[in-house]
Amino acid sequence: MVGRSPNTVAAYAHDLRDFVEWLGQAGLDFRRLSLEELTGFFGWLARPVPARTPGVFMLPGTPSAVEPATLLRKRAALASFYRFHARRDGSVPALLGELVGPRATGPFVPMLAHTRRGRLGAEAYSPVRIPFVRKSPVELPEGQVARLVAACPRRRDRFLLVLLDQTGLRLGEALGLRHADLRLRAGEVAVVPREDNVNGARVKGLKARVVPAPLVVFDAYADYMEAEYGTLDCDFVFVNLFRPPLGVPMTADSVAKLVARLRARTGIAGFSPHVLRHGYATRLLRAGVPVEVVAGLLGHASATTTSQTYSHLTVEDHRRALIAAGVLV
Repeated sequence: MVGRSPNTVAAYAHDLRDFVEWLGQAGLDFRRLSLEELTGFFGWLARPVPARTPGVFMLPGTPSAVEPATLLRKRAALASFYRFHARRDGSVPALLGELVGPRATGPFVPMLAHTRRGRLGAEAYSPVRIPFVRKSPVELPEGQVARLVAACPRRRDRFLLVLLDQTGLRLGEALGLRHADLRLRAGEVAVVPREDNVNGARVKGLKARVVPAPLVVFDAYADYMEAEYGTLDCDFVFVNLFRPPLGVPMTADSVAKLVARLRARTGIAGFSPHVLRHGYATRLLRAGVPVEVVAGLLGHASATTTSQTYSHLTVEDHRRALIAAGVLV
């Protein structure tokens, strides 16, 4: 698991803990489990936690207590678990299917090998199907981002929102930025994977990229530096300036508190840092930027991911594109 995101490791550990609990209740051994028996685990997961005890029955048609995306992740965790053991013990079946593609090979394959860059999607190869309808990304109506920025009394927080809205960076990527990553002369922001971020900030997939940024981003940065950062000696761009420990990099928890305050002040309940990223991508696609370019700017592993995530563009969006191309009059 070396090099894996702490969030990925923690999520998979939680998923396997659920699996072990279910095995204990059912009196089953994972080494001798059939695929049919394994499907019972997913039915058990769909129950509310209080109803996962023996002797409790659910009425037909009861909605699942777990989101399909969570079930997909748990299925991926189990697939990794079984592949890991099948390679070490020939008597253990790889129940959820062997995956093919550019993965780790050889006598030792880490349990989370499928999370490496260049992986193929586990969903396409699993014999256990989980119905999944991708939710359209939340998009803030026009003018709400400006309201959120105006509601920030601190220039640091204004800069964070402007940066996320104008570059589409993930929150972890922004919190890991160093001053050298903001390249004013080139008009770009470098997203650099680093393993030594003391605030736990990470670049997803450890994939570096460079994102062009408009002047408004650097104006907000300069305003923040002059008015609040001052002579503080720290490589990190986003740091604690108003509460101890002062001068240390901001964490995701600090931003979560900021988000809660902004929601309360503005009444914009749908706001989150990731919503700003979705808004950035949607604007680019509606402006006719090729999906391959948008995928690169977002740091997606493939343009397919981008196409699937932003398939919510409306018929009117498509109509405007056809008219602009001269196909529709």
